[in-house]
Amino acid sequence: MVQNMKKLVALLGDPVSHSLSPRMHNAGFEHLGIDMNYMAFRVPPEEVDSALKGLSSLGAVGTNITVPHKEKVFRLVDSMSVSARKSGAVNTVVFNGRKLEGHNTDIFGVKKVVSVMGPETDKAVVLGAGGAARAVVCALAEKGYSMITVYNRSISRSMSLKKDLENAYKDICIEVKPWGEIREQGKCLLVNATSLGLDANPWPNGMVEKIFLSSEVIALLDMVYSKNGKTALVQEASEKGIPSAGGEEVLLYQGVAAFETFTGKDAPVEIMRQALIQGVPVS
Repeated sequence: MVQNMKKLVALLGDPVSHSLSPRMHNAGFEHLGIDMNYMAFRVPPEEVDSALKGLSSLGAVGTNITVPHKEKVFRLVDSMSVSARKSGAVNTVVFNGRKLEGHNTDIFGVKKVVSVMGPETDKAVVLGAGGAARAVVCALAEKGYSMITVYNRSISRSMSLKKDLENAYKDICIEVKPWGEIREQGKCLLVNATSLGLDANPWPNGMVEKIFLSSEVIALLDMVYSKNGKTALVQEASEKGIPSAGGEEVLLYQGVAAFETFTGKDAPVEIMRQALIQGVPVS
């Protein structure tokens, strides 16, 4: 007879091998004595719908969603929070019977990290236009940023982000520019919301240096984090004395919000932080 079966919480993405979410959430579950187990699953885009249905059938509590599935899952949930609806992206799903409830805890994470850095500007440059970028723009709009420039390879995707989020937030102006040589005038917060900088997806040679030379960056948030230490963007910012934060900080705070959504309990923030610190080496 099988006893003490733990309830499943999952992470769906592609890739997920780098993720520290299982370490962070499981540390929190163990600390509070919660019978849940967090596991990461690599799922290609064409299998996301099946994966969600499978988790629901298994009685899973919920799942986090990471690159590149956040916009697709937005279209698959049955209901969603206000933040998810505004962003057009879902990074947290709770299974309520057979119904899927979508949330976006990335927005909370980004707001917390930007508040800590506190750059004195209302201008931001966002690299990328996917689900992470949508959460970033929402967070910045709610923090009072009024001028946001989005650089992305797909102009149509950038224009979709611009239309959706300017409708959701009336006080922001989003300018769309093609990917290439990133050049901005005026003091700005730079946010990387692409997958560039992942250990398996490095920046093209010389591009990081060019970004800092051609733009007046006064603070940096890299949504990416690396198991091998600082990302290339964070390393460059550190060398230039520019305040910066890596994706592990956003990961912590979005994870705190997701943890509380899954469990209904206050997250043990410092326990989760220590689990992340132990997973990210100092470079």
